[in-house]
Amino acid sequence: MLAIPYLGRAGQPLTIRFRCLLEHDHRAHHHGKYNTITGDPPRMYGVDSIHAAGDTIDVTEGELDRVVLRMLGLHVVGLPGASLWLPRHRRMLAGFNVVRVWGDPDDAGAEFTSKVCRSLPRSARGMRLRIGDVSETYKQGGTQSLLNVIKESEK
Repeated sequence: MLAIPYLGRAGQPLTIRFRCLLEHDHRAHHHGKYNTITGDPPRMYGVDSIHAAGDTIDVTEGELDRVVLRMLGLHVVGLPGASLWLPRHRRMLAGFNVVRVWGDPDDAGAEFTSKVCRSLPRSARGMRLRIGDVSETYKQGGTQSLLNVIKESEK
């Protein structure tokens, strides 16, 4: 399992999630692909970016996609799943002029993008991924493939 630490604004540990790195049927092995501590509330991953960003912030569907965009120098928060956008998240991002939403190119990702954009109608816009999620797009096309998605959205 890969440990994914959730840290607060000052770098203090808040919780931890785990991702199974094996390619197998996770349910048959009695665990999910992602595992959360029982009873732990859903949290936004990478909240330090909220405090460091200027006018623009990126939102991903998943922690690992957040890590990839952060490697590119972007300020990014991630949600631990497409269905976990909550009303409090809107308040956390309401002050940004631009909120780029990176949902996976599937039905759940489309719903995630739509939900965030409806919640932040003046600032949010969906990024159009065609190859796969952020991580897959990066693996196949490198940094430039993700920068091209941003460039296309600005047209």
